[in-house]
Amino acid sequence: MISDRALQMIEQKLTPIIKSGKRIDSIKLMVCPVSPIAKAAIIETRFGPLRVVPGEYLKMGFSYLIESPISRGGIGFNWVSKKVKTSDEGIVGNGK
Repeated sequence: MISDRALQMIEQKLTPIIKSGKRIDSIKLMVCPVSPIAKAAIIETRFGPLRVVPGEYLKMGFSYLIESPISRGGIGFNWVSKKVKTSDEGIVGNGK
């Protein structure tokens, strides 16, 4: 089961990809393999079912939407979540 907050974040980042003409069946959500959401093969969004794919190189706190295979008009891509380094770590993030 996915939390309402997580689903809201995913749908918010999915909206511009879908509005650009990409199809939901060609988009996948890449997540950390140990993330709780990685157990789901598919999650239901307001745009239709979205594939969830554990990415072996993704760390906790990172997830993104990507179109595969790529269609005309450029690749559909958007970060859902990513950690932002703080000034204590030497780099200040942009908060996006």
